[in-house]
Amino acid sequence: MNKQQVIDFLTTDFSLANLPDSFMQLRRIANDPHSDIEDVVEVVRKDAELAASLLKLSNSSLYNNGSSHVGTIEDAAQLLGLRKVVESSLALGVIKQIKIDHDGFDLRTFWTRSLAVATISEDVYLAAPRHLKTIVDPKLLYTAGLLHDIGMLALIQGFTDEMLELMDRSNHEGMAIHEMEQRTFGFTHQDVGRILFKKWSLPEELQCVAGYHHNPIELRRRLYYPLVDLVYIADYICSVSENELANILKPKMYEEVWKRSGMSLDMVEDFSDRLEDVFASSDAILTC
Repeated sequence: MNKQQVIDFLTTDFSLANLPDSFMQLRRIANDPHSDIEDVVEVVRKDAELAASLLKLSNSSLYNNGSSHVGTIEDAAQLLGLRKVVESSLALGVIKQIKIDHDGFDLRTFWTRSLAVATISEDVYLAAPRHLKTIVDPKLLYTAGLLHDIGMLALIQGFTDEMLELMDRSNHEGMAIHEMEQRTFGFTHQDVGRILFKKWSLPEELQCVAGYHHNPIELRRRLYYPLVDLVYIADYICSVSENELANILKPKMYEEVWKRSGMSLDMVEDFSDRLEDVFASSDAILTC
Protein backbone atom coordinates (compact mmCIF):
# COMPACT_ATOMS: atom_id res chain seq x y z
CA MET A 1 0.00 0.00 0.00
CA ASN A 2 1.27 3.48 -0.87
CA LYS A 3 -0.31 6.89 -0.54
CA GLN A 4 -1.29 7.19 -4.20
CA GLN A 5 -3.08 3.85 -4.07
CA VAL A 6 -5.01 5.08 -1.03
CA ILE A 7 -5.95 8.36 -2.74
CA ASP A 8 -7.13 6.43 -5.81
CA PHE A 9 -9.27 4.20 -3.60
CA LEU A 10 -10.78 7.17 -1.73
CA THR A 11 -11.70 8.79 -5.03
CA THR A 12 -13.23 5.83 -6.82
CA ASP A 13 -14.06 2.85 -4.59
CA PHE A 14 -14.55 3.92 -0.99
CA SER A 15 -18.19 3.61 0.12
CA LEU A 16 -18.06 7.18 1.42
CA ALA A 17 -16.21 8.76 -1.48
CA ASN A 18 -18.99 11.32 -1.15
CA LEU A 19 -21.08 12.03 1.92
CA PRO A 20 -24.80 11.18 1.55
CA ASP A 21 -27.06 14.06 0.53
CA SER A 22 -29.13 13.58 3.69
CA PHE A 23 -25.99 14.00 5.82
CA MET A 24 -25.10 17.31 4.18
CA GLN A 25 -28.67 18.60 4.43
CA LEU A 26 -28.90 17.65 8.10
CA ARG A 27 -25.57 19.33 8.86
CA ARG A 28 -26.90 22.53 7.31
CA ILE A 29 -30.05 22.25 9.42
CA ALA A 30 -28.01 21.61 12.56
CA ASN A 31 -25.93 24.71 11.84
CA ASP A 32 -28.97 26.92 11.21
CA PRO A 33 -30.28 28.48 14.44
CA HIS A 34 -33.64 29.11 12.73
CA SER A 35 -34.25 25.46 11.79
CA ASP A 36 -36.86 23.36 13.55
CA ILE A 37 -38.10 19.78 13.71
CA GLU A 38 -40.14 20.15 10.50
CA ASP A 39 -36.97 20.85 8.52
CA VAL A 40 -35.51 17.58 9.76
CA VAL A 41 -38.70 15.63 9.08
CA GLU A 42 -38.69 16.90 5.49
CA VAL A 43 -35.19 15.52 4.91
CA VAL A 44 -35.92 12.18 6.56
CA ARG A 45 -39.12 11.70 4.51
CA LYS A 46 -37.02 11.66 1.33
CA ASP A 47 -34.80 8.82 2.60
CA ALA A 48 -36.86 5.66 3.09
CA GLU A 49 -34.09 3.67 4.77
CA LEU A 50 -33.29 6.50 7.15
CA ALA A 51 -36.98 6.96 7.96
CA ALA A 52 -37.38 3.26 8.75
CA SER A 53 -34.32 3.32 10.99
CA LEU A 54 -35.58 6.33 12.94
CA LEU A 55 -38.95 4.67 13.47
CA LYS A 56 -37.19 1.57 14.76
CA LEU A 57 -35.07 3.70 17.10
CA SER A 58 -38.09 5.57 18.45
CA ASN A 59 -39.80 2.26 19.19
CA SER A 60 -36.76 0.77 20.95
CA SER A 61 -36.89 0.10 24.68
CA LEU A 62 -34.32 2.82 25.26
CA TYR A 63 -36.61 5.61 24.03
CA ASN A 64 -40.09 4.14 24.22
CA ASN A 65 -41.63 2.63 27.35
CA GLY A 66 -43.98 0.58 25.21
CA SER A 67 -47.10 2.55 26.01
CA SER A 68 -47.65 3.59 22.39
CA HIS A 69 -46.29 2.52 19.02
CA VAL A 70 -44.60 5.25 16.98
CA GLY A 71 -45.74 4.95 13.39
CA THR A 72 -44.85 8.25 11.70
CA ILE A 73 -41.70 10.30 11.27
CA GLU A 74 -43.48 13.26 12.89
CA ASP A 75 -44.24 11.19 16.00
CA ALA A 76 -40.68 9.87 16.08
CA ALA A 77 -39.35 13.43 15.89
CA GLN A 78 -41.58 14.55 18.74
CA LEU A 79 -40.53 11.61 20.91
CA LEU A 80 -36.80 11.83 20.26
CA GLY A 81 -36.48 15.60 20.01
CA LEU A 82 -34.68 17.75 17.46
CA ARG A 83 -31.14 17.11 18.67
CA LYS A 84 -31.49 13.33 18.90
CA VAL A 85 -33.18 13.09 15.49
CA VAL A 86 -30.46 15.15 13.82
CA GLU A 87 -27.60 13.32 15.49
CA SER A 88 -29.08 9.86 14.94
CA SER A 89 -29.83 10.71 11.32
CA LEU A 90 -26.30 11.99 10.74
CA ALA A 91 -24.88 8.79 12.21
CA LEU A 92 -27.22 6.42 10.38
CA GLY A 93 -26.66 8.18 7.08
CA VAL A 94 -22.95 7.40 7.30
CA ILE A 95 -22.96 4.06 9.12
CA LYS A 96 -25.23 2.31 6.62
CA GLN A 97 -22.96 3.25 3.73
CA ILE A 98 -19.98 1.19 4.87
CA LYS A 99 -19.80 -2.60 4.76
CA ILE A 100 -16.79 -4.59 5.90
CA ASP A 101 -17.49 -8.30 5.96
CA HIS A 102 -14.41 -9.81 7.58
CA ASP A 103 -14.15 -11.90 10.73
CA GLY A 104 -11.00 -10.05 11.74
CA PHE A 105 -12.69 -6.68 12.13
CA ASP A 106 -15.65 -5.83 14.34
CA LEU A 107 -17.41 -2.99 12.53
CA ARG A 108 -20.12 -2.75 15.19
CA THR A 109 -17.53 -2.17 17.93
CA PHE A 110 -15.88 0.51 15.79
CA TRP A 111 -19.14 2.43 15.32
CA THR A 112 -20.22 2.00 18.93
CA ARG A 113 -17.01 3.64 20.00
CA SER A 114 -17.29 6.41 17.40
CA LEU A 115 -20.86 7.19 18.46
CA ALA A 116 -19.78 7.29 22.09
CA VAL A 117 -16.94 9.70 21.30
CA ALA A 118 -19.41 11.94 19.44
CA THR A 119 -21.73 12.11 22.45
CA ILE A 120 -19.00 12.48 25.07
CA SER A 121 -17.37 15.24 23.01
CA GLU A 122 -20.51 17.30 23.55
CA ASP A 123 -20.54 16.43 27.25
CA VAL A 124 -16.89 17.41 27.66
CA TYR A 125 -17.65 20.73 25.95
CA LEU A 126 -20.38 21.44 28.52
CA ALA A 127 -17.86 20.80 31.31
CA ALA A 128 -15.13 22.87 29.66
CA PRO A 129 -13.84 26.21 30.99
CA ARG A 130 -15.71 29.27 29.77
CA HIS A 131 -12.86 30.53 27.59
CA LEU A 132 -12.91 27.28 25.60
CA LYS A 133 -16.61 27.64 24.91
CA THR A 134 -16.02 31.02 23.28
CA ILE A 135 -13.67 29.40 20.77
CA VAL A 136 -15.25 26.03 19.94
CA ASP A 137 -18.38 25.82 17.81
CA PRO A 138 -20.47 23.16 19.61
CA LYS A 139 -22.31 22.31 16.38
CA LEU A 140 -19.10 20.73 15.06
CA LEU A 141 -18.59 18.37 17.99
CA TYR A 142 -20.88 15.50 17.04
CA THR A 143 -19.57 15.27 13.47
CA ALA A 144 -16.00 15.57 14.76
CA GLY A 145 -16.43 12.74 17.23
CA LEU A 146 -18.42 10.50 14.91
CA LEU A 147 -15.98 10.70 12.00
CA HIS A 148 -12.63 11.28 13.73
CA ASP A 149 -11.38 7.77 12.86
CA ILE A 150 -12.99 7.51 9.42
CA GLY A 151 -9.54 7.27 7.85
CA MET A 152 -9.01 3.99 9.67
CA LEU A 153 -12.27 2.62 8.29
CA ALA A 154 -11.33 3.64 4.75
CA LEU A 155 -7.99 1.87 4.99
CA ILE A 156 -9.60 -1.27 6.41
CA GLN A 157 -12.21 -1.36 3.65
CA GLY A 158 -9.69 -0.80 0.87
CA PHE A 159 -6.66 -2.68 2.18
CA THR A 160 -8.14 -5.17 4.61
CA ASP A 161 -5.40 -7.76 4.94
CA GLU A 162 -2.58 -5.22 5.29
CA MET A 163 -4.47 -3.21 7.90
CA LEU A 164 -5.59 -6.20 9.97
CA GLU A 165 -2.03 -7.48 10.06
CA LEU A 166 -0.83 -4.03 11.13
CA MET A 167 -3.50 -3.77 13.83
CA ASP A 168 -2.49 -7.17 15.18
CA ARG A 169 1.14 -6.07 15.36
CA SER A 170 0.12 -2.81 17.00
CA ASN A 171 -1.80 -4.68 19.68
CA HIS A 172 0.96 -7.18 20.40
CA GLU A 173 3.82 -4.70 20.37
CA GLY A 174 1.91 -2.09 22.36
CA MET A 175 2.67 0.61 19.78
CA ALA A 176 0.12 3.31 18.99
CA ILE A 177 -1.63 2.52 15.71
CA HIS A 178 -0.74 5.82 14.03
CA GLU A 179 2.93 5.29 14.92
CA MET A 180 2.82 1.77 13.49
CA GLU A 181 1.18 3.10 10.32
CA GLN A 182 3.79 5.84 9.95
CA ARG A 183 6.62 3.35 10.40
CA THR A 184 5.13 0.87 7.93
CA PHE A 185 3.45 3.02 5.25
CA GLY A 186 4.92 6.50 5.70
CA PHE A 187 1.48 7.96 6.47
CA THR A 188 -1.36 7.31 8.93
CA HIS A 189 -5.13 6.91 9.04
CA GLN A 190 -5.14 10.48 10.36
CA ASP A 191 -3.69 11.67 7.04
CA VAL A 192 -6.32 9.65 5.20
CA GLY A 193 -9.11 11.12 7.33
CA ARG A 194 -7.87 14.64 6.67
CA ILE A 195 -7.84 13.98 2.92
CA LEU A 196 -11.44 12.76 3.13
CA PHE A 197 -12.60 15.72 5.21
CA LYS A 198 -11.02 18.10 2.72
CA LYS A 199 -12.61 16.21 -0.19
CA TRP A 200 -15.99 16.56 1.56
CA SER A 201 -15.40 20.31 1.98
CA LEU A 202 -15.76 20.08 5.76
CA PRO A 203 -14.41 23.03 7.79
CA GLU A 204 -10.67 23.22 8.39
CA GLU A 205 -11.06 22.75 12.14
CA LEU A 206 -12.74 19.40 11.42
CA GLN A 207 -9.91 18.52 9.08
CA CYS A 208 -7.53 19.13 11.99
CA VAL A 209 -9.55 16.75 14.18
CA ALA A 210 -9.19 14.04 11.56
CA GLY A 211 -5.48 14.77 11.18
CA TYR A 212 -4.37 15.14 14.81
CA HIS A 213 -6.80 13.37 17.17
CA HIS A 214 -4.15 10.84 18.22
CA ASN A 215 -1.33 13.35 18.63
CA PRO A 216 -2.83 16.83 19.20
CA ILE A 217 0.48 18.17 20.53
CA GLU A 218 1.81 18.08 16.96
CA LEU A 219 -0.89 20.44 15.67
CA ARG A 220 0.57 23.88 14.93
CA ARG A 221 -2.67 25.74 14.22
CA ARG A 222 -3.28 27.28 17.65
CA LEU A 223 -6.78 28.40 16.71
CA TYR A 224 -7.86 24.77 16.30
CA TYR A 225 -6.32 23.39 19.49
CA PRO A 226 -9.58 23.51 21.49
CA LEU A 227 -11.76 21.42 19.15
CA VAL A 228 -9.03 18.82 18.57
CA ASP A 229 -8.31 18.69 22.31
CA LEU A 230 -11.97 18.17 23.20
CA VAL A 231 -12.30 15.24 20.80
CA TYR A 232 -8.98 13.79 21.99
CA ILE A 233 -10.19 13.96 25.61
CA ALA A 234 -13.54 12.39 24.72
CA ASP A 235 -11.70 9.68 22.80
CA TYR A 236 -9.52 8.98 25.81
CA ILE A 237 -12.52 8.85 28.17
CA CYS A 238 -14.30 6.37 25.88
CA SER A 239 -11.30 4.03 25.69
CA VAL A 240 -12.43 1.94 28.64
CA SER A 241 -13.14 -1.36 26.91
CA GLU A 242 -10.77 -4.29 27.14
CA ASN A 243 -11.34 -5.38 23.54
CA GLU A 244 -8.52 -5.37 21.02
CA LEU A 245 -9.89 -2.52 18.89
CA ALA A 246 -10.18 -0.24 21.93
CA ASN A 247 -6.57 -0.99 22.86
CA ILE A 248 -5.38 -0.18 19.36
CA LEU A 249 -7.31 3.09 19.05
CA LYS A 250 -6.78 4.36 22.59
CA PRO A 251 -4.93 7.68 22.47
CA LYS A 252 -1.70 8.16 24.37
CA MET A 253 -1.85 10.18 27.55
CA TYR A 254 -0.67 13.73 26.79
CA GLU A 255 -0.92 15.67 30.04
CA GLU A 256 0.01 18.84 28.14
CA VAL A 257 -3.26 18.61 26.19
CA TRP A 258 -5.33 18.34 29.36
CA LYS A 259 -3.47 21.27 30.92
CA ARG A 260 -3.76 23.63 27.97
CA SER A 261 -7.48 22.91 27.70
CA GLY A 262 -8.00 23.55 31.41
CA MET A 263 -9.43 20.06 31.91
CA SER A 264 -8.81 17.80 34.90
CA LEU A 265 -7.82 14.16 34.56
CA ASP A 266 -10.54 13.52 37.14
CA MET A 267 -12.97 13.77 34.22
CA VAL A 268 -12.09 10.19 33.25
CA GLU A 269 -13.54 9.00 36.55
CA ASP A 270 -16.32 11.59 36.54
CA PHE A 271 -17.67 10.28 33.24
CA SER A 272 -17.36 6.59 34.10
CA ASP A 273 -21.00 6.28 35.20
CA ARG A 274 -22.21 8.21 32.15
CA LEU A 275 -20.51 5.85 29.72
CA GLU A 276 -22.90 2.96 30.31
CA ASP A 277 -25.86 5.04 29.11
CA VAL A 278 -23.86 6.45 26.20
CA PHE A 279 -22.81 3.01 24.96
CA ALA A 280 -26.39 1.76 25.37
CA SER A 281 -27.67 4.65 23.26
CA SER A 282 -24.99 3.97 20.65
CA ASP A 283 -25.97 0.31 20.54
CA ALA A 284 -29.62 1.26 20.05
CA ILE A 285 -28.71 3.32 16.98
CA LEU A 286 -26.69 0.45 15.54
CA THR A 287 -29.58 -1.99 15.83
CA CYS A 288 -31.74 0.18 13.57
